[in-house]
Amino acid sequence: MNKRSIRQFWDMVIALVLSLILFFVSDEVAINFFGLELIIALIPLMWLALRHGAPSAIISGLLVGIIQGVLNGGLDDGLVLIVQWIAPILAVGVTGLFAKYTQKTLNNKRYSSTYLNIFTGSFLALILFIAIRQLIVPFALGEEVLFEFNNLNHWLGLLLSWLLSASVLVLLARFMPQTIIPKRSKYLSRKETSSLLND
Repeated sequence: MNKRSIRQFWDMVIALVLSLILFFVSDEVAINFFGLELIIALIPLMWLALRHGAPSAIISGLLVGIIQGVLNGGLDDGLVLIVQWIAPILAVGVTGLFAKYTQKTLNNKRYSSTYLNIFTGSFLALILFIAIRQLIVPFALGEEVLFEFNNLNHWLGLLLSWLLSASVLVLLARFMPQTIIPKRSKYLSRKETSSLLND
């Protein structure tokens, strides 16, 4: 393994562990905050997706989903494990579609474009996660959907989850750009990464 692969491996481990810790302190998938459900356990996986792209986030998300499913229901029903835990978490991979331009704009200090990429990627990841876990999966299993469209708290919880997730990632990008752009990033030329490190 080269240095970039080793760094990517350890970043995947870090994201996996942090995500599991945040899931552990959550009530299944969300923290109850004054009646609002805040989804924060996806933030480490979003960070990984922006740093290394969708494949790394999907692999780590797959492992997080398996571990969460086993801890919450065991391996008795593989279908439930896949549809209730693994499939929703894999949605975080969509954030990785914004990795290239997040890193390029951040490297060029075009912060407004960087922020737009981060906010868009995190929003899509959360929307897909909620759609799969709270709408599609219950509907497919013949159960009552969990997301109530006429419930203001559900919408406020989604909004706050998005703002919190994106804000954490934006702060990392703005004040610690090296946490978003790894050395020898596959999205930047060697010259570009050298200029970033010399700033």
